[in-house]
Amino acid sequence: MRFRVLGPLRAESEGREAALGGPRQRAVLAALLTAPNETLSRARLTELVWDKPNPSAEANLRGYVWKLRAALREPGEERPRILWDRGFRIRVEPGELDAWEFDLLAAQARRDRDAGRTADAADAYGKALALCSGEPFQDVEGSARFEGLRTALRERRERVVEQYIELRMSLGEHADLISELRDRHARQPLWEHLAAQLMLALARSGRRGEALEVYRDTRAALVETLGTEPDSELQDVHRRVLRGESGPEAPRPASMLAPVDQLPFDLSVFTGRDSETALLNGLKEPGTGVAVVSGPAGVGKTSLAVRWAHRAKDAFPDGRLYVDLRGFTPGEPPLDPGEALRRLLEALGTPAGTIPAGTEQRAARFRELLADKRMLVVVDNAKDPAQARPLLPGAPGCRVIVTSRSRLTGLIASTGAMVVAVETMDDEQARPLLAARLGAARLDAEPEAVQRILDVCAGLPLALAVVAARAAARPEDPLDLLADELCTAATPLDSLHSDDPATDPRSLLRWSYEQLGEEAARLLRFLGLHPHLDWSAPAAASLLGAGPERTGAALAELVEANLLRRRPGRRYGCHDLVLAFADEVAPSPAESAAVVERMLDHYLHTAVAASFLLNPHRDPIPVGRAKTGAVVEPPADGAGAAAMAWMGAERAALMAAVRTAAAHGFDAHCWQLAWTLHDYLLRRGRRHDQAAVWRSGLDAADRLGDTAVQTRAHRQLAQALAHLGRREEAREHLEQALRKGKDLDNPVDQAHTLQVYGVLWHREGAYAEAIDCNRRALDCYRTAGHRAGQAGALNSIGWILTLTGDHEAAIACCEQALALMRSIGHRSGEAATADSLGVAHHGLGQYDEAAAYLRRAVDLYRETDSRAGEAKSLTRLADVYEAAGDAAAAAAALEQALPVLEGLELPDAAAVRARLDGLRGR
Repeated sequence: MRFRVLGPLRAESEGREAALGGPRQRAVLAALLTAPNETLSRARLTELVWDKPNPSAEANLRGYVWKLRAALREPGEERPRILWDRGFRIRVEPGELDAWEFDLLAAQARRDRDAGRTADAADAYGKALALCSGEPFQDVEGSARFEGLRTALRERRERVVEQYIELRMSLGEHADLISELRDRHARQPLWEHLAAQLMLALARSGRRGEALEVYRDTRAALVETLGTEPDSELQDVHRRVLRGESGPEAPRPASMLAPVDQLPFDLSVFTGRDSETALLNGLKEPGTGVAVVSGPAGVGKTSLAVRWAHRAKDAFPDGRLYVDLRGFTPGEPPLDPGEALRRLLEALGTPAGTIPAGTEQRAARFRELLADKRMLVVVDNAKDPAQARPLLPGAPGCRVIVTSRSRLTGLIASTGAMVVAVETMDDEQARPLLAARLGAARLDAEPEAVQRILDVCAGLPLALAVVAARAAARPEDPLDLLADELCTAATPLDSLHSDDPATDPRSLLRWSYEQLGEEAARLLRFLGLHPHLDWSAPAAASLLGAGPERTGAALAELVEANLLRRRPGRRYGCHDLVLAFADEVAPSPAESAAVVERMLDHYLHTAVAASFLLNPHRDPIPVGRAKTGAVVEPPADGAGAAAMAWMGAERAALMAAVRTAAAHGFDAHCWQLAWTLHDYLLRRGRRHDQAAVWRSGLDAADRLGDTAVQTRAHRQLAQALAHLGRREEAREHLEQALRKGKDLDNPVDQAHTLQVYGVLWHREGAYAEAIDCNRRALDCYRTAGHRAGQAGALNSIGWILTLTGDHEAAIACCEQALALMRSIGHRSGEAATADSLGVAHHGLGQYDEAAAYLRRAVDLYRETDSRAGEAKSLTRLADVYEAAGDAAAAAAALEQALPVLEGLELPDAAAVRARLDGLRGR
């Protein structure tokens, strides 16, 4: 069977053409042939065939497939051409698809061209183009998504045509090309490179006036349509034609070593990278000879290096060399350093027959030729230091830029190279890049769509370029439509897919992934299972289950490959697209479950240790043993401050771990992790977060059917809701907690619930009911001998008595609480009680005593890193100073409270700011 797609769709066997049916059936075959031997889901096939599928589309799809199976069956063939495997797949053997043959011939042509066999390369390109009998899938009517695949095939053909013309021009066949170039230029009047080729062909054929007319027409079209001047290539050809220098240059002998320029064309659109450019400018100064430009795939390393090299022309009067080492080029083997040196030596005019055979000998000749020169060498896309090192000239007047996805640490260490790390762009940098390609007016017309596009591209210049190219090819479509397509794709990698491996993020990431060692590749696969955007080394070690030392080596390899980034606080993170790729190569469900459990054990057991450092008086919960491979890292100095720091660094990860535990069926981990977060979230005033984690914890408790856990979860959720002012909802959960707690016969548990009920009554202004709840709780605590609970209940009673105006009774109650707190070393409880005593003494007009207690509360809150408590006591201290007539002291206290409140994003900040302004105005 022979399939033809580079023109009208055809399927032929032994001279017989298969009957492919009507338009939809032909579109189904075309869609399958866009991915031969790959399984396409029914959803994917449907979206390639129909823009707006009707309800019967899926049934029609099956019918078309069965008819095609019959139409494509060959005599004696046992297996059908179209197979079912969780989708549909068309079986295509080598030599059966013209698009494959086209690619093979194009690849052969490139190899011949690189080897200097120009005529052979032109012949291979010609054979490839002879396979094209029209537009790809010329008679197929597919969906808009199918049109994107057709466009990719068309662009592959156009690149081959461009290279074919270049070769024939170099062979002196310019006159024979004029007619074809004119026809193509008429169809694509804004293609500047094509206009430059036509100008050269005309000028070299003695038709200089016509060549200049092509320039005038092209420039006018560019100015009128895009509002831009011609690019540097077309302007350079124009100048050469005006000067009568359009003919091919004669080769120069190596002894002359005239200036050479091998740089690729400079991008006509380039924005940002000011700080990186400033670093590269250091190459113009004495001293630094090598710069290593490193960064992840698609971040724009080559564009930066080439742009700087073009701008730095005057600093290198002897020329600029360029070589692509293909270290991370999908589908291409890395270029051997010896072959790279051969190309550089030929560029310098060394006759092929005199180039030494060995890499070391070639490197020596290269250094000899550049010994007294001032040249720039751009070594692009290096895989590792060993590939790049032989290409360093070592001459004092020469400079080298090496680009790589790897950090090339060994090269930096051995040469003292300058490091230029290229990161993703923020929105402020990315927006001008889109504007330069699409025009500011188009962006200004749809700001929301532009922001959605920027969010999907996540600051990756390659992604921005791919999306901008799509938008430029569809000027009639609103950007909102493009944003919808990007945002509704199954994954970010799907939304940015390109049929050209050199610009397809998935292909670039896969190539980097395939270069990793076994353990680093395994860790990358597991990282997609982590619930947060960054993580610590112990968390990574728990994912990998390989211990800190081996995990450290794997992390270092991923950082070196620019797949991970080190972040402050000894943490690691990566780009969204890397995480999307990690999801695609994730392990099997069974292995994933084990990985997730190790990770959850890391967070749970470390958080339990930290939570008891924050509050040693908490009632313990039952936690099983951590699984083998999970790393538990209690805060190093065993202090509450270290525990708060760890909780602060891991808060988002811990909250994400609660959700992950619920999603993967680890319900015990889910509610236990919620429990560990209680004191930290309380001290930071994060009541919304408390409610969120305990909603998940309650759902997990219900799934477990554990009455004790359900009681705890209802109570903790009610407490958060009461502080958020959602009293009715809080009451419902408290009733549930009381009802379920009756069966437990646990006085401490009942007391905890009664205290939360007291909070609810207090919030509603029902002080008698609040005091009653806390007195009943106090009796339960005394029955159980629970001293921390007794102290807490006494303080609560004292606080509510203060609110009723009975300050003397409040002081008596709180002094009992304070004594208990101090006897058991409950520092956070002592802080809360000192705060209550300060307010009570203020109520009696005893300002000195009130201030002393509130200052003590502030000190204790700071000691325990309870910022919400600190801000609260500072505000009350300001009340005391103001009542005593000391406005300056009151303002000083509020000045300390305000940044704390603002840092916690608490609503009290605005009121405190207004009050402070009033005090300052006195």
